[in-house]
Amino acid sequence: MDFSLTKEEQELYEKAKTFTKEHITPKAHELEKKDEFPADVVQKAYEAGLMNLHIPKEAGGPGMSLLAETFVSEATGYGCAGIATSIMCNNLAFAPLVIGATIDQLKKYVQPLITEKEPKFGGFCLTERKAGSDAAGVATRAERDGDEYIINGTKCFITNGPQSSLFTVFASTQPELKHKGLSVFMVPKQKGVKIGHIENKMGQLNSVQSEVIFEDVRVPQDCLVGKEGEGFKIAMMTLDKTRAGIAAIATGVAQRALDEAARFANIRHQFGKPIGRFQGISFKLADMGARVAAARLLTRYAAWLADRDLPVSKDSSYAKFFASDAAMENATDAVQIMGGYGYLSEYPVEKLMRDAKLLQIYEGTNEVQRLVAGGAILKDSINLDTGFHVEYDGKDAPTF
Repeated sequence: MDFSLTKEEQELYEKAKTFTKEHITPKAHELEKKDEFPADVVQKAYEAGLMNLHIPKEAGGPGMSLLAETFVSEATGYGCAGIATSIMCNNLAFAPLVIGATIDQLKKYVQPLITEKEPKFGGFCLTERKAGSDAAGVATRAERDGDEYIINGTKCFITNGPQSSLFTVFASTQPELKHKGLSVFMVPKQKGVKIGHIENKMGQLNSVQSEVIFEDVRVPQDCLVGKEGEGFKIAMMTLDKTRAGIAAIATGVAQRALDEAARFANIRHQFGKPIGRFQGISFKLADMGARVAAARLLTRYAAWLADRDLPVSKDSSYAKFFASDAAMENATDAVQIMGGYGYLSEYPVEKLMRDAKLLQIYEGTNEVQRLVAGGAILKDSINLDTGFHVEYDGKDAPTF
């Protein structure tokens, strides 16, 4: 067991932290007032080589590991979860394509987007107003018409929707089969693709989510990713891999909350000494630090498993719900430690608290993550031998 980073990983991590310190942390508060896509910062991140890390080298990308992605997500999340989401969203949008598309498809549809001077974006289009966690409820339809598919439907909460040039769209090709009839398509921005309502959010204001409407949009047959009916499987495989990215952003938020609270606890004096010297504050800081450490380890382990194509559903769920809960708890504790100052918008922790909440919701709510993890635990227990043998006869007491 070795927790050290390779030279390349350490250099990437340091580059991302330096980028955050120079371009995100000092600007995030002011940019948030604009409540818009942070184009200038994202452009700089693209030029620094911090985007599209998972695209294979054969398709023009750097071909880095998911573990490497988590370093960038954590570092940028430390500066601003909204900007981190804007920068790293292509990881989610293009992940189904990396999983299910051929290299020829990636070269045709993705490579042109990641090799231009300015960044181009993808939109991950799964969620609908009546189909969130229940992917089987997707109402968007894709009907075969000769060598083309005609797509109709409306997606919502699509990150980078207005900025996207390519949409990864989950649509039903056989509605009667429910989730088994779900397929996934690459849909370039074209006639019939429209941006609908842009969401007004409580936090993560440096990230844009919108409706994306598809009205009689025609795409050629080679826009189908994998085979018809494989959409649900590809979606689940995608989320298994990308949950670590959300957990990494959450870890960054949790670390930032700890750092801000500790800094304040050192300089704020009451009753003749820094408040950090009081046991009540010291214990809070210790708990916050433990959450960060545990979130980081869970996140990197989930990424490590995914990079090796090992079973990761349970562990990626652990990472996502634990890290995002840690971010929310740490942000709340930071506000409490800073007291009245923590509640003021001039200071950073109220923003951390608003940003952290969304981390518990998007890419699968934490309740859904617990369902996934709990189901895996029950499945694993069927043939579990603890060494203590007991038979249950249906009564209150077991029979030994």
